[in-house]
Amino acid sequence: MRVHYIIWMVPFILASCVTEIDSLFEFTNIKCNSIDKKFFDFDYCHIKAVNRTFKYMSVRTALHELPVREVLADLQILRRFKGYIPITMNVTLDVCRYMNKRNSRNPMVNFFDRVLKNYSNAYHKCPYDHDVWVEQLPTQFVNTQFSDVLPLPSGDYAFYSTWVVNGKMRGTLWVYGTLS
Repeated sequence: MRVHYIIWMVPFILASCVTEIDSLFEFTNIKCNSIDKKFFDFDYCHIKAVNRTFKYMSVRTALHELPVREVLADLQILRRFKGYIPITMNVTLDVCRYMNKRNSRNPMVNFFDRVLKNYSNAYHKCPYDHDVWVEQLPTQFVNTQFSDVLPLPSGDYAFYSTWVVNGKMRGTLWVYGTLS
């Protein structure tokens, strides 16, 4: 009888161990490209490792033509297989309209909203009459959002964004990371 009880308990113990495994996200690279340097440029765009366990991302743009009243962002998450292929639909977001209402039914937009709102100065209604930055966005915070909100499988991922301001493509921001 005791052996029979142990045989039934092993699958439950293994299942509880599997549910305790957490994913771990880590920034691997960032690429910032200003297409129109007369309109804006990047003051800095980097990932910094403070120590083995603390890594963060910072981006600061210097806007040269103010105020900015019309901003569109094309957002997409990709996963690397033999190259980077899209795993989400390409979302075009009217940033000014979104900031006025702050409601979206798109889970990807809501995900980025939660990730960036505490680390960026861009969370207000248009017009933007100042430089825009994302400052010291920690890997641990992004990791929490990935494990709680977007349960993605392990692998290499990329976030591609293209920024269109006043009807012209102005720049791109690509962030790469690994989820293990």
